[in-house]
Amino acid sequence: PIRCECPPRVRSSRLEGAMPPVPEHRERQEASAEAELTTQQLQRNFYWFALNFAVNHGVVTTPLVLSTSVLAGDAGYVGNALINIFTMVASFFLGAPLTGTLGLRGGVLFGMLLYCIYAGLFAVAAYVGKDGKDNIGETAKQLQLIIFSIGSACGGIAAGVLWTAQGAYFSRTVDLIHQLEGGQRSALTSKMASRFAILYLVCEVIAKLLWSLLSYLKVPGWVNGIIYTGAGALALVLQLNSFNLSSTGPRTAVLQKVKAAASLWTDPVLLMVAGINLTFGFSAAFMNGYINSQYTSPQLGSFAVTLLAAMTALFAGIFSHVFGYVSERVGKGPVVCMGALSFLGIPFCFFALKCCSGWDWALVVLYILQGSGRAVYESTNKGIFSDLFADNAPGAFANQILQVTGSFAICFFLSSSLKGPTLAWIALVLAAITPFGYFGAVALRKQQARRQDCTVALAANRA
Repeated sequence: PIRCECPPRVRSSRLEGAMPPVPEHRERQEASAEAELTTQQLQRNFYWFALNFAVNHGVVTTPLVLSTSVLAGDAGYVGNALINIFTMVASFFLGAPLTGTLGLRGGVLFGMLLYCIYAGLFAVAAYVGKDGKDNIGETAKQLQLIIFSIGSACGGIAAGVLWTAQGAYFSRTVDLIHQLEGGQRSALTSKMASRFAILYLVCEVIAKLLWSLLSYLKVPGWVNGIIYTGAGALALVLQLNSFNLSSTGPRTAVLQKVKAAASLWTDPVLLMVAGINLTFGFSAAFMNGYINSQYTSPQLGSFAVTLLAAMTALFAGIFSHVFGYVSERVGKGPVVCMGALSFLGIPFCFFALKCCSGWDWALVVLYILQGSGRAVYESTNKGIFSDLFADNAPGAFANQILQVTGSFAICFFLSSSLKGPTLAWIALVLAAITPFGYFGAVALRKQQARRQDCTVALAANRA
């Protein structure tokens, strides 16, 4: 893609030794450069941005899934817990501030860099135990734990900042294309979100299947980690060619960015649209922590866990395309209902159909349902946050990540009491109320818009 540059007049003034522009001038320059971009350039840039993001994220999330089976002792479990904790903290305290300070692309690059560090330290930790997790000494176990814990902290910070910046970059791209094309913004967010989700999920599927292939060929886990770190670093370098889009709104101090994210806590709409985020978190914990260990692995073998995880992502990519098409034509409401029903189907199978003893390969039904629900979470859900919080996209997406990782963290810290059936009941209740929350949020936003229009009209009449 063509790099978004400053106009020639501005560049020449710098070459002549002019004083560096103040932030307000820089914002005008960025706006001027963005105004010259065409719809085709913005769309190509978005696909390039999404592809590099997806490659980087895909190669680093694979070690996250496999860490407990590759690393010895509690290193994998502690590392995964630290990722959730640091993601929660970073999404709120660092996501919006760093995105405002580094810019939209800068925030994404920062997160991608830390993801590479996470994957690299996983490779180092795996190398420490290269003789096998069952043949490793206590000293090496402790070293693995320390190395992977540091890497997991980097991975958690990366996720909190990266997803916040990605959501804001997505929202800004939608704004620029909408200014050029017009039409309904919600339809545009549906189309762009579904295409992003397809690229993201396809890369995740490829990454997981490639790891399975390398493991089948007896390639050591630490070598796989080095290969994946290199792929993530390559995507990071290529991401430098994406447009450096400007953030909407005035530049503010770091503390004000935190306050902007926290200010949404008083907005009832934020809680009303939390359904898909929370349901996805608890449903994923139920599938990964209970179904995989109690049914899938004992009945089908440990290889089936990775295979069916890849299948979940594959079906999520397929359904993302379908739901994107539906959302463009009939709106996001029916798609939210389909996602809620998909998540609802998993505990329904568990309680009503007496899942899952003796199901064997029929267990794939649960993974298809999880993939369908995840498709709504990865695509339509992002469009919903972009539509309902267009004026504060970084703060909104920071809260969105906070909701998801919060549910994961709750599942981890209460793992002793939140057994499989309990998680299933929580997911069932959240899935059932999700559509009501979404339609209520949309109705509330429309009511707020009407009140604002009336206020403006009254002020104009008085003037």
